[in-house]
Amino acid sequence: MPNAMKANILIVEDEFVEAERVRAILEQDGYRVTGIARSVNMALEMVAREKPSLVIVDILLKGSLTGIHLGRMLRNQGMAFIYLSDNSHRDTLEMAKATEPYGFLVKPFREKDLLVTLEFAIYLHNQRTNLKSSQTQATPPTHPKATTDLFDNIIGKSPAFRSVLQDVQMVAPADTSVLLLGETGTGKEVIAEMIHRLSQRKDGPMVKVNCAAMPPTRIESLLFGHEQGAFTGAVQRRRGKFEQADKGTLFLDEIGEMSLDMQVKLLRVLQDKEIDILGCEKTIRVNCRIVAATNRDLATEVTAGRFRLDLYYRLNVFPVTLPALRHRTDDIPALATHFVELYSKKLGKPMTGLSPAAMADLQGYTWPGNIRELEHIIERTVLLNGEDTIRRIVLPNILRRDEIPKPGPSSMEDLERDHIIDVLRRCKGKIAGKGGAAEHLKMHASTLNSRIKKLGIQKLKQIC
Repeated sequence: MPNAMKANILIVEDEFVEAERVRAILEQDGYRVTGIARSVNMALEMVAREKPSLVIVDILLKGSLTGIHLGRMLRNQGMAFIYLSDNSHRDTLEMAKATEPYGFLVKPFREKDLLVTLEFAIYLHNQRTNLKSSQTQATPPTHPKATTDLFDNIIGKSPAFRSVLQDVQMVAPADTSVLLLGETGTGKEVIAEMIHRLSQRKDGPMVKVNCAAMPPTRIESLLFGHEQGAFTGAVQRRRGKFEQADKGTLFLDEIGEMSLDMQVKLLRVLQDKEIDILGCEKTIRVNCRIVAATNRDLATEVTAGRFRLDLYYRLNVFPVTLPALRHRTDDIPALATHFVELYSKKLGKPMTGLSPAAMADLQGYTWPGNIRELEHIIERTVLLNGEDTIRRIVLPNILRRDEIPKPGPSSMEDLERDHIIDVLRRCKGKIAGKGGAAEHLKMHASTLNSRIKKLGIQKLKQIC
């Protein structure tokens, strides 16, 4: 396992000044730079010859092969790499995500940002390598009991959900950040609790924070704490959620709702592992694992400018996507039965279960609110039911699964239009000449003008 301070790093960057700046930062911090490659082909030759621990790749390399092409090749070789880019367009982000990099830095970046990202990428690569190695050596469970022992309070045997449990079993012992993705009501908080329970921090606290429910004017104080007299009403010192979660797990639910100002401060804490308490001149070291969750598409939020790209990559170390209930209908009978038993006891109304017709209704519904909606409907049904068997379920008037219209194909013109507008904005409306949009898009200015007219793009003054 290579040591972060002695790691061999290959830089792939065709801008001389930027490449030399990165080299100077790395060498000053103790890394060995194996070389600087100006193209994908040169980089592949140096990878084969030098066997670097990690590769730093500029996405926008000149030529037919870009940094994303190189990223795909490095991923296939099991090589760790991070991206540098001054482009945060959604198409670029989606293509970069697909190559599974270990980090992403947007230019211009601080020296400290590069070093922290690099150290974290090497650590993460080692963690994943060790996890894969331990899984290969260990005897995999061949019967349900092995999973039941670990997840005895978790209901679900569908392939989609068992895949989630396998991910949890793999990542829980590691001390890496986890990002839980999925629609509202899919059970992200339950999975977060499971990760904590199976981790090395299980004896420490698990502190939960709903970022959407925290008042904007108090969120900094609630997360980082404050000293007495730090602001009007601060009558005593208060420990923030980061301090409360020391040696444990901090669960940041609805992370996509956090303001951009707070995202900057959260990123600094994740990178520096230090918090600034309001009203205190000293910083305090923090030691907690981050598990974040959101029902938003963070890649879309990044493109729209509502979520920071660097924070997205910092959190997206090990993403786990929870399937919607409509995609795991095999689990509905077990979940429904569990909720019937739970609420029949809680409400003092003994029930023998659900009739086949009632169960068919449950399995045919779309469940936009997922497991949470199923639980609430079962609770209401048990409360109103006058028999020992539930024979009828009153469901909201929403399309059944087999009635959902299939979405049409995405419009390529819309994608092209968005991409051209993005480039025009970055070029301040300039089309022709050096540094113009036509040069960035690698097309003649006359061709670009024709595309602008055909796609109905507004006047450049309105865009820029």
